[in-house]
Amino acid sequence: MLSPSVRSLTFEPVDRVLEFRAGQSVQLTVPTLGGLPMRRPYSFASAPRAALPRRFEIAVTKVDGGPTSTALHALPVGGEVVAEGPNGGWLSRRPDERGLRTLLVATGSGLAPLRALLEEELTSREGARLGLLFGCRTEDDILWRDELSAWQEAHQRLRVAITLSRPGPGWSERVGYVQRHVQELVREIEPELVLVCGLSPMADDVESALRELGVPDDAIRTEAYDR
Repeated sequence: MLSPSVRSLTFEPVDRVLEFRAGQSVQLTVPTLGGLPMRRPYSFASAPRAALPRRFEIAVTKVDGGPTSTALHALPVGGEVVAEGPNGGWLSRRPDERGLRTLLVATGSGLAPLRALLEEELTSREGARLGLLFGCRTEDDILWRDELSAWQEAHQRLRVAITLSRPGPGWSERVGYVQRHVQELVREIEPELVLVCGLSPMADDVESALRELGVPDDAIRTEAYDR
């Protein structure tokens, strides 16, 4: 469990190596608890790893009444699903974009594909400035918190900014939605590319804020979803 509502699942295909890029997704067909198989896409939450080429990770938010997420949260070790893909790649960076100053904006499990991008990028200590603006409800909802902290400590070019919409009394950092803090990160990173992932209302608001700040449309890529 990454948080009270988000479970990390690592899969290993039994019949092939699933060749994918950070920023892509996989379509899972899941045997639900009611017996009806359900299909749903999930972003790869891990970058391709040379040491473990057959494995990939996803992050699943349990939605009340959601048969697919409920089944995945109940899936035991050794459980099987059908995987098709990889698919998409809207959030993947082209080779010529690897040298661009990049701002990543995410809420909740929308961090998953951006975490994969960071994992891939931070294999190198050298490179362009990177920023991550991550919004959660509470401290308990901060996904991969220790990993993000370790990455920021190890890489001077990475800036991680976390904001909570429902902070507890001991929280002394940013509060409010990510929309409130976009301007700060844009000024600090001066991004040439912005990748946004999360629920549709947040994504729409962040896109509008970025345009008002002068970020050109062709430098903004968004992957939005609904519950």
